[in-house]
Order: sequence, then C-alpha cells, then structure tokens
Amino acid sequence: MMLPILAILIMALMETAVVIRDVLIVHEAARAGARAAATTSGADPVIAAARRAAPELSIEVTVDPVVRGDGDIAMVIVTARRSVGPVRHPIEGRAVARVEPAVGTTARHRAPP
Repeated sequence: MMLPILAILIMALMETAVVIRDVLIVHEAARAGARAAATTSGADPVIAAARRAAPELSIEVTVDPVVRGDGDIAMVIVTARRSVGPVRHPIEGRAVARVEPAVGTTARHRAPP
C-alpha cells in the first residue's frame, strides 16, 4: 500500500525538479541573449546566443528593439513550454541590457582631434 504512494511522490518530486531546471535554463538563455544584444546588432546573434545557452529546450526568442543604437536598452524574452501530465506550462525569462557604445564608429563618440 505504501509503495505506490511513495512512487507517486518520488515521480512528482522528479517532475518538479525538471520544471525548476527548465526555468533556470530559460532565464540563463535570456541573460545570454541580453549580453549578445548589448554588443551586436540585429536579432540573429541574440537568438543564436540564447539557443546556445538552452540547447536542450525548444525556445522562442523575442528581441526588442531589433535595431539598437549606443545606450539603448535591449530586452530579450525567452519562452518555452513544459508539459506536466495533461497541463502545459509556459515558462518565460526576461533580461535587459544597455547597448554598449561602439568605439570609433560614429562621429559623436569619437575623441576630439
């Protein structure tokens, strides 16, 4: 009688641990995407960085804004879906970063002669 209840509790704990791991991975992918957004232009490098940080998950990555300039705030949103039994849980991670200035690329950031 105790063995089936114990087995169900162990399985529930294991599933909870997997969901917590996925939450941590999604947040790390958002942070990796934000770091890439701070130093690159466009969405492709940001998406690639986020996917490299979460290779075991199927994620969707949103970059806002796609075109960034020096000093802009870039936000990266990473979402994944996790099924626990018949219920699907959305997992979302967000990270922001300030775009770093590009040295010597624009007139307003160049040192005076």
